[in-house]
Amino acid sequence: MKREIKLMSILITILLIISLAACSNQNTNSANTSSPKMKAGEYIVEVNGFKPMKVKVTLSDTSIKAVEVVSHSETPNVSDVALKEIPKNIIEKQSIGIDTISGATMTSSAIISAVTLAIEKAGGQSSEFNIKNVADGSDSINSRPPMGTKDLPQTWDLTYDVVVVGGGFAGLAAAYETSTLGAETLLIDKMPVLGGNSQINGGVYASYTSKIADELYKKLNLTPDSAQKHIEDTIKGGDYMNDTKLVKNLVYGAPYFLNLMLDNGLEVRESITRPGGHYGYRTYTTKNGIGADIVAVQKKILADTSTTVMLNTEMVQIYRETTGEQRVIGIKVKTKDGLMSVKANKGVILATGGFGGNVEMRSKHVPGLTADIPTTNHVGATGEGIIMAQEIGANTTQMSYIQLYPFADPNNGVLDATAVIPFSGPSSGIVYVDVNGKRYVNEGERRDVCSRAAQESGGFPTFSIFGQEIVEKGGFISETQLSSGIESDRIFKASTLEELVSIINTHQYKGQSISMSAQTLVSTIKNHNSYVEAGKDPEFNKKIDKGVMLKIDKGPYYAIPQWPSVHHTMGGLTINERTEVQDIWGEIIPGFYAAGEVVGGVHGTNRLGSNAIPDAAVHGIIAGRVAVNGTVPDFIPKE
Repeated sequence: MKREIKLMSILITILLIISLAACSNQNTNSANTSSPKMKAGEYIVEVNGFKPMKVKVTLSDTSIKAVEVVSHSETPNVSDVALKEIPKNIIEKQSIGIDTISGATMTSSAIISAVTLAIEKAGGQSSEFNIKNVADGSDSINSRPPMGTKDLPQTWDLTYDVVVVGGGFAGLAAAYETSTLGAETLLIDKMPVLGGNSQINGGVYASYTSKIADELYKKLNLTPDSAQKHIEDTIKGGDYMNDTKLVKNLVYGAPYFLNLMLDNGLEVRESITRPGGHYGYRTYTTKNGIGADIVAVQKKILADTSTTVMLNTEMVQIYRETTGEQRVIGIKVKTKDGLMSVKANKGVILATGGFGGNVEMRSKHVPGLTADIPTTNHVGATGEGIIMAQEIGANTTQMSYIQLYPFADPNNGVLDATAVIPFSGPSSGIVYVDVNGKRYVNEGERRDVCSRAAQESGGFPTFSIFGQEIVEKGGFISETQLSSGIESDRIFKASTLEELVSIINTHQYKGQSISMSAQTLVSTIKNHNSYVEAGKDPEFNKKIDKGVMLKIDKGPYYAIPQWPSVHHTMGGLTINERTEVQDIWGEIIPGFYAAGEVVGGVHGTNRLGSNAIPDAAVHGIIAGRVAVNGTVPDFIPKE
């Protein structure tokens, strides 16, 4: 009996071994007969970074074996890290879902795009390689405490589809867009009137084309501009630290918004200028040389919509869920009647502006910008919108990039209508001189360069000098602007340059007197006139367009005292090209959008003058469109 049991046990063991072997063979055969994911081989893909490049991608049937940039014309030093690190990261992580290199976004994105195209050419599914690598810590995000509001309102005082916070260029554009699309919209502003900094903006608007461009270019004998040149100038002007996707939004949307304003009654001067940092004629100036001209049109068209406007209404908190999608669902506001909770079913659009008027906040990021340095900003530019967004997990970028306006009133730092003249004048021949009457900078340089040069000129303040021919033919100085400036003693007028110096020296600037040399100023202007005539500036290498730039050789002559003042904060909330605010992990915060100076990344280290309005207004339009129906406007290229 024992022997029979033993034989039975042996038999069962043998049968189990045979069964396992059969299963193993079946699995092996199954694996061997499965079709490969991709056709292995080398794929040469042509893509565009900042410029065209070729990328060789080597694929096996299941993996990315090698990525090599075989040719490119990307910017040296700026793109080097991306050219080296992006291919390595793709291979190591076997993923096209990797982060781009900051400051080299276009180069990074182009390489990633090349690999994506290669996978698809090989018959693979690029989505299978668009994964997050566990090693980068992304899986640990879900285990972290939610970034939201602990106690949400149980009841709401007001409910709208969209709530827009801030009534400047960006907020007005966003509210108009959402209302036009049929969304029930609330626009609030903490100030007693709409407009904010936009009201006191210089009224200069950069757009590579417009409905009146062809006529003006022909009449003024100017070379037409292009979108690509505007993009390139903006990126170069920001030291290649811009988010290229946001720059493209600004540039491609600029004509759309300008035409909308022109269609609704905006009047602009008969000129297109090329101010500092721009190398194309693309800057329009409103009739009165002030942003209030545009705000007035925006308010007019907004009044024809169903938008509800609440002034003297201050946002004090942003409500974000801590469960589910962790959406932003509304805000708390302070009014004259007390606190109220306002629900936003589709989203909140933040357009609260920058923080140039908040000394504590700006000096935290740039210690040298103390209270001793004045600001062009209105009293409401205090940046609390950024801080409240950070409170619910929003990320910020480039907060230490803060711009000074080089041509403000030296006595109080104000950007008045007179202070816009020096900015608009470089392409027409305006000359900047120091307290000695000597040029101290290339007048066509960016604002940060001009500001730094003024501060290092050895005296206070500096001056813009121009003659009657520039007034009459430049097209950017109105009679009202000139007469008002003279009457308020902001513009000095004289029959000769010698007399002009005498007037300059009789004035005091913040209680200080100067002693400019008439002989030096006369020599400076004489030399500059010869440069204009020759079409070449041997001193500062300023770009001179013959037939456009004018000499200063006919009186009367004019001088404007000027000095740098804190102007624009380039840093702010991090957004994607759809204006969706991102959190500190790079993830989108659902239902939360931002536009205007509250946003960072558009301008890089330095904003080119006249890019502010299209930036704010265009991104306001995009935010409104995305918040309501999830799509971007048609003026944004599909690529």
